[in-house]
Amino acid sequence: MYVNSAEKKTLAIIAAVILAFVVIVGGAVALLTKDTWSGDAADDDHAYLQLAVGDQLVRVEPTRMCDVLLKNCEPANVSDITVQRVPVPVGESVMLSVSEDIAKWPWNLVIQYLTPQGLDGTSVPMRSNSTYTTVLHSTRDRILVNIEVQVPSAISDAANNNVIARGYLAADTTPDDLEVPNPDLR
Repeated sequence: MYVNSAEKKTLAIIAAVILAFVVIVGGAVALLTKDTWSGDAADDDHAYLQLAVGDQLVRVEPTRMCDVLLKNCEPANVSDITVQRVPVPVGESVMLSVSEDIAKWPWNLVIQYLTPQGLDGTSVPMRSNSTYTTVLHSTRDRILVNIEVQVPSAISDAANNNVIARGYLAADTTPDDLEVPNPDLR
């Protein structure tokens, strides 16, 4: 496949936007969670995602997790945050399952797609004990590039009436052979 310079520039811009997204989310969480996590809360030890892509099953551990009061966090340093890579090829689906320790409370699913118009993010609030598994599709017009599960804290942002996430589990699902979507092919 031949990629011209305009497509290379577009791909570079998309990659920069995705990287900026991960850094901004990590930075925001780091600002909200400054102390170290002691590991005392049993719920935190068992929070995980299972991602099934084709015949591959991947367990995703918390990317960042704090106690419910946003005091003790793991990892303690933002520089130690890593987002697990679980590529989802275009045309494939990923089955996402959350552990019982996540599903027993309300949680938030954040999905990011690359479309011909650019990045498109969707946030889906999940009720407690209602959903453990969901299927996400990656198509030519909506390439799945990021998945994040947010676990709520006991702290809320009174000005915006939002609960602040105490942790998140994230996966970079960008396909290994990412092609820039072409709106002329629809």
